[in-house]
Amino acid sequence: MTTMHRLASRGFRLAAAGLALTVGACSFDEVLSVQNPDELPEEALENNPSFIAALVNGVVGDYAAALDDPFIWRGSMFTDETLTGINWEQTARLNERIVQYDEGDADLMFTEISRALAQADSVSGRIKNLSSNPSSDDRLALTLAYAGFSYIMLADAMCEATVQTGDVLYQPTALYQFAVDRFNEALPIATAAGEDDLENFINVGLTRAHLNLGNYSDVMTIAPNVPEDFRWYAEYKFPEVDNVLPQRTQGSNHSLSVHPHFLASPENYGSDTYDMTPDLTDPRIQHDPEFRLGHNQLTRIYTPYAPLMWSNYNGETIATGGEPTDLREEAEANGADIAFASGLEAQHNLFEAMDAVGGNDGDVLDFVNERRAFGNQAAVALSGDELTMELRDQRGRDLFLAGYRLGDLRRWLRGGDDMFPSGQHPVTEWGNYGDATCFPLPLEEYEGNPNINNPN
Repeated sequence: MTTMHRLASRGFRLAAAGLALTVGACSFDEVLSVQNPDELPEEALENNPSFIAALVNGVVGDYAAALDDPFIWRGSMFTDETLTGINWEQTARLNERIVQYDEGDADLMFTEISRALAQADSVSGRIKNLSSNPSSDDRLALTLAYAGFSYIMLADAMCEATVQTGDVLYQPTALYQFAVDRFNEALPIATAAGEDDLENFINVGLTRAHLNLGNYSDVMTIAPNVPEDFRWYAEYKFPEVDNVLPQRTQGSNHSLSVHPHFLASPENYGSDTYDMTPDLTDPRIQHDPEFRLGHNQLTRIYTPYAPLMWSNYNGETIATGGEPTDLREEAEANGADIAFASGLEAQHNLFEAMDAVGGNDGDVLDFVNERRAFGNQAAVALSGDELTMELRDQRGRDLFLAGYRLGDLRRWLRGGDDMFPSGQHPVTEWGNYGDATCFPLPLEEYEGNPNINNPN
């Protein structure tokens, strides 16, 4: 729940308790007509400038809540990023690229992202009315930026989507354009407020939205403005605002595994070969070198350690005797925040745009080899399609488990390259992968939105 939701719920509980205490001393009619001079009307919460900070916190919190689960957790197992060991048929189907509109995964994905989006748009509108100077109010720029990122999240995940129970089914490209509109509205406000980090945050969002729209010149213009060391985190603190992903790596719930595509030795998956220590040289994707069976007693789980985009990443590698960060242990101690916008992402967006327009193989190759060197990989000499695929592989490693893979695979699919996992699923008992590439609009939206008809 958002901060405002928690405040409202607490107030309602206190009011109910007070009513119960006074009923015995008053007649029923007196109870109905009593006036509480200390009561704070709901309108005061919505229209009082002093509550803007609480409203903004609600926007930030709702986005963080949607990001770790469902967006990263369920989105990653829908791709070639993670495997699940959960003993639940519906979750296994999701990991097989089979998702049904009348099951919970589709509903959770759409509902949680839509909540974050509605909150960001609603609060932005309130700030415009409540702020004494909205044209330079960094709080307005912030909520508009979160609305933009929420539109990106919705476009990355959903096959199509309504917005706030509207009657239009928007395709992903339309949602990405809405994101651009929000970012463009936010940017001059952040500039007027003198908030450099906020400008960088907005510019990263613009590069990602433009990249998905194929606006490569815009990406190449904006991305160089973002410092390479910039990061913007979704913040979590155990147990108050919890990142659920570390929980998936512990105890009877150990159910989060690196997919064979990103294993240090992918050929070892499914075999009885345990020790992959000599191959765990890439600090960006460290994982337990020995598998254990998941909660379902089928999936061979190679538990990930903190990846590059997580705040508790330490850069150590098992191959050199280091101790990469254990996700759950560090999450409980200091939080496990996730960078969902960064200068590194802006660089990837830049070079992907340069690769798409062509004629930049030398610059793209230099960037690829820079990232390979970071991952303790030898330099390569590639061009054309091979260079494109290597650039994409480096993106997957740099941005692993931070909420990018589903949107990336769908963007490349729109360009003609199907890189979704296919054929035999790594858990052989599950058969072959399905062919889904996105989450359908859920049954609950068809039933609850009177403006659209259920086509099924």
